[in-house]
Amino acid sequence: MKIKKYQGETEEQVIEMAKQELGNDAIVLSIKRITPTGIFSIIKKPYIELTASYDENKVNIESKQKGFFIDLKGKISSNSSLEDKLKEKDNTIEKLEKRIVELEGYLEKAMKSLSIDKNSTNNKYKNQVVQFIYEMLLSKGVHSSVCNYILEVVDNEENQNIDLIVKIVYTKIVEILNNVACDSLEIENNKVGEPKTIVFLGTTGVGKTTTIAKLSSQLIMNKNKKVGFITSDTYRIAAVEQLKTYAEILGSQVEIVYKIDDVKEKINKLKIMNDYIFFDTAGRSHKNQKNMEEIKELLNEIDNPEIYLVVSSTGNFEDIENIISAYSKFSNFNLIFTKIDETDTIGTILNIAYYAKNKIAYVTVGQNVPSDIEKFSGEKIAKVLLGSMYK
Repeated sequence: MKIKKYQGETEEQVIEMAKQELGNDAIVLSIKRITPTGIFSIIKKPYIELTASYDENKVNIESKQKGFFIDLKGKISSNSSLEDKLKEKDNTIEKLEKRIVELEGYLEKAMKSLSIDKNSTNNKYKNQVVQFIYEMLLSKGVHSSVCNYILEVVDNEENQNIDLIVKIVYTKIVEILNNVACDSLEIENNKVGEPKTIVFLGTTGVGKTTTIAKLSSQLIMNKNKKVGFITSDTYRIAAVEQLKTYAEILGSQVEIVYKIDDVKEKINKLKIMNDYIFFDTAGRSHKNQKNMEEIKELLNEIDNPEIYLVVSSTGNFEDIENIISAYSKFSNFNLIFTKIDETDTIGTILNIAYYAKNKIAYVTVGQNVPSDIEKFSGEKIAKVLLGSMYK
C-alpha cells in the first residue's frame, strides 16, 4: 500500500481528485483543514488536505504528475533531482533561522503591552529583557533552575540589545537539546538480512500504537521495508484491533503474545519474512512494582532489542521524570515525545533534556498516520519556546 496527499479549496474537490486518480478502492485516511501560520497566514489561504491509501499494484500513477501532491514528509518527490532537494532543504533552514530575527519585534511589542517595570523589586533579573524571557519560558513549562542556567550569562543590566540576548538564549537552549538528540538509530539503519526487534514501552494513553503505525508506515512506504507487528497489550481489546487495522492497511502480519513464554516463538516467526518486528507492549503504571517486573521479564526474552519509551509531552515534568527513572532501572532506551500539538508547556522537553539526559529520537505533532511524526530537532523545539513553530 502507498499513500498520496491532495490539497484543494474544498472537501469535494480533494475527494474528486483522489477518486479520479486512485479509483474507488482507495482508502481515505484523513481529511483536515490546514491553516497556515506565522507570516504565511498573510499570503496563503487555508486549504483542505486529504490523505489516501492505495494499492500500487492496481493503480498506475504517472511519476511526473504535478499538482497538489506532496510526499509524506512534505518534501519534494523522490523523482526530483538532487539539486532541487538540496535547494528545498536550504530554503527550509533559511525560513527557520529567520524566526529568531522576527523575535525582536515580538518581544518589544510584548514588553510594552505588559508595561514591565525595570526597577520592580519582584523581578528576578536586573535586565528587563532577560526578565521577560524568564517569565515567558516559565509560562511554557521550563523549570526555574533550567531558566537560571540559560539566562545567568545574559543578565547584564546595561545590555538592552534584544536581538543579541535572544540569540544567546536560543544558542544555549539548542546546546542543551542537541546534547540528547539521537545521531544514529538502528530503526533507520538496519542492515539487510538482520531483522531487528523494536520495542515500545510507556504508560497507558501516551500514543504507543499510533506512534508504531506512523514509524512502520514510513519504513514500508518510503524505504520498501517489511514490518511485522507483535502486541502484548491483551488487556485492551481496542488496542489489538487498532494494531490489526493498521497492519491490514499496510499488508503486515500481526502476532499476539498472551504469556511471556510465547515471546521468542512469535519473534522468530516474524523474522522469516520481515526486516523489522515492532513490539507493542501494554500500558503499565510506573508506580506498580509488579507491572515493572512483567515488563522486565518480557524484555529479557528479546535478543538485543532497540527500545523506545513513549511519553506524552502533556504530562508534567515531575511525572515524566519519575516514569523515565522507573524504566531506567532495568532498560536502556531512547525517548519519543508525543502530543506536542496538544500542550502549551513544551518546556517539559527542555527540562528532561537538562536533567534526565536520555536520548530523544522522535516527536509527534498530531494524530495523522503516517505524516505527524519527525526526528527530534533541538532547533525546532528552541524556536517553539522562543516564538512558536508548530502553532
